[in-house]
Amino acid sequence: MSELKQLAGELSQNYRSLVREVGIAVADYEYTMDPSNYYENAFLKELCVCVYGEDLGEKFGPYTLTSEIAIRFNGDIYEALNRTLKRLETSSEEDFKIFTQAFARKLIRTYYSMVMVRSQIWTTRLHEQSEVFIHHFPEKESIIRTLLDWIDVPPTNQEAVYELFKSEGDWASANFSNEAKIR
Repeated sequence: MSELKQLAGELSQNYRSLVREVGIAVADYEYTMDPSNYYENAFLKELCVCVYGEDLGEKFGPYTLTSEIAIRFNGDIYEALNRTLKRLETSSEEDFKIFTQAFARKLIRTYYSMVMVRSQIWTTRLHEQSEVFIHHFPEKESIIRTLLDWIDVPPTNQEAVYELFKSEGDWASANFSNEAKIR
């Protein structure tokens, strides 16, 4: 298992210009290729980048954005929030920056997932996801701008980060399922 993590880390560094990070998963070919497995097909088509071999994503899509996709991609916000808050409490200064940037990205992706079905705009770019979300929730624009700023330049005020993540993570957790299902 540690060899796979090391390989994923090395690939993430080698392909940094192409992908945010590399993940390695074991999947059954027939199951993944079955058209009835909409989520797996959409994941390959829309969120994966082939770095070696046959690009299986070319066999799928285009996809209508569904609440199933939104929920499967980012419905874990409650768990992610709790993990992040615990990590922030005990992290070193360097880890604090890494955790802050990672959760800021996660929160933006989650916000976007809340409105992707009604917008029917498919994007993996954080700035575009931000604009789609702001269109539906203009009152959250300052929060989104803060999160984008924190991705570019990690903040040092741990209390401010913790408070924003707690309040916005709680809001996203409470509203995600209902919002993600609105057409």
